[in-house]
Amino acid sequence: MLSNEAWGQFGIAPFTATNTVQPTSIIDIAGGSAQNDTSLSYVHSDISIPAGTTIAWFNDNPGQPHTVTSGLSNSSDIGKEFNSGIIPYSAFFIYTFYKPGIFHYHDSLNPSLKGSVYVSSAFEVGHNFKLSSGAKLPAFVVADGQITWDTYKRDRILFNFEPTTVQADETTPLTYQITIYNDTKPIYSKAFFSLGNVFQFELIDSDNNKHQYTVQIFTDPITGAYNIQIPLNTGLYTIRAQITAIGSNISEQEIFDEFKIKIIS
Repeated sequence: MLSNEAWGQFGIAPFTATNTVQPTSIIDIAGGSAQNDTSLSYVHSDISIPAGTTIAWFNDNPGQPHTVTSGLSNSSDIGKEFNSGIIPYSAFFIYTFYKPGIFHYHDSLNPSLKGSVYVSSAFEVGHNFKLSSGAKLPAFVVADGQITWDTYKRDRILFNFEPTTVQADETTPLTYQITIYNDTKPIYSKAFFSLGNVFQFELIDSDNNKHQYTVQIFTDPITGAYNIQIPLNTGLYTIRAQITAIGSNISEQEIFDEFKIKIIS
């Protein structure tokens, strides 16, 4: 599998199914980003992902070329990890992060545009799922661990759920019920669909009181991560993941796990 590719695309539209690598998440280079007095940057500029995640950067800034170049503009390691070259308007660059660590990057044409990606190889194993995320865990394999997420440092965090007691091929949809609790009070619950053996969503801290979610659909059938945006205050939370149906068959067994998460906001 290639680790990075550059493609032409008109706007933030679905990827074609012929692409070698299908990204999980997107980062937007917003309109107006090339102006010297702008506060705009990559959106979102500081994210957390598990190792093996593919990111796509879209140039959504009309008439302005940009780059996605690893390292800071004044560092000696510019471009050693990845370098998109010129990304014209309506094109995109994709890259897969295999190694753990913090990867800073910038736009070599507009050095004020900066971002970072925190990549974690940590994971937690429950009774029915293996959970990988961009969060910090107390150990790489944890029987009953606690995920920690500082929302001041990272805008969003990506979670990968891999079933360990259910196997489905790439054409069989699985229905997931995701419920998030603050202590024992449910604050969010919704059903989602996924194909194959990986279900992914990005959890985003919201600054309002309304629950919001969007779906990133890159191809038909669905690939990519769902976005779940909810208000999150400092405290202890629980994420419950449950498979309620395999294809059109309702699961007769309770296939679920609960994972603890500590939010610092």
